[in-house]
Amino acid sequence: MENPIGLEDWKVKVPYLSVDKWYQIELKEDYNSFKKYELESYFHGTWRADYDKLLEIPVGWTLSKDYPRIAWNSALTYEMIFTQPVCYEFENIKAPTLLIIGQLDRTAMGKNLVSEEVAKKSGNYPALGKLTHEKIKGSKLVELDGIGHVPHIEAFDRFIQPLLEFLKS
Repeated sequence: MENPIGLEDWKVKVPYLSVDKWYQIELKEDYNSFKKYELESYFHGTWRADYDKLLEIPVGWTLSKDYPRIAWNSALTYEMIFTQPVCYEFENIKAPTLLIIGQLDRTAMGKNLVSEEVAKKSGNYPALGKLTHEKIKGSKLVELDGIGHVPHIEAFDRFIQPLLEFLKS
C-alpha cells in the first residue's frame, strides 16, 4: 500500500455531506482547484513542472460533455470512502503487506470542512503509517522522508527499490 486512503476514519472528524453535496462540489472543480489540492495535500507546498501532467486527466474530464457523469461517480466514491472506513479491518489482513509512506503526506478527505485545529491533526501519514503497521501483523513499513502522497511520482527510485525487494521476498 502506498500512502493509501483509508488509514483513518474521517467520519468521526468531518461533518457528513450527502452525495448530492459532494456532486455539487465536484461540478465546480477546475485546473486551479485541482492544482491547489495537489499542491497542498500531495506535494507539501512544492510544485515541479513535471507534476503538470498529473492535472491533464482530471482537468480534461471537466472539459468533457460527460463531466456531470464523472462528477457523480466521484461523489459516490467520496461517500463510500467517508461512510465505509477500512481502518478498523487492517488486523484481518493475513497476506504479506508492504506499507510505503511518504512522511510529508497530509492528505485528508474533508479537511477543508473542519476547524484549523482538526485539519492540522488529520492526514498525519507518519503516525497513521506506524499505527497501520502495528495492526497488520508481519507487515513491513517503509517511511520515505521528504516525500508526500505519491512517492512513485515524487521519488520513483526511492519508491521502486523497496517495492521490488518486497516482491522478491
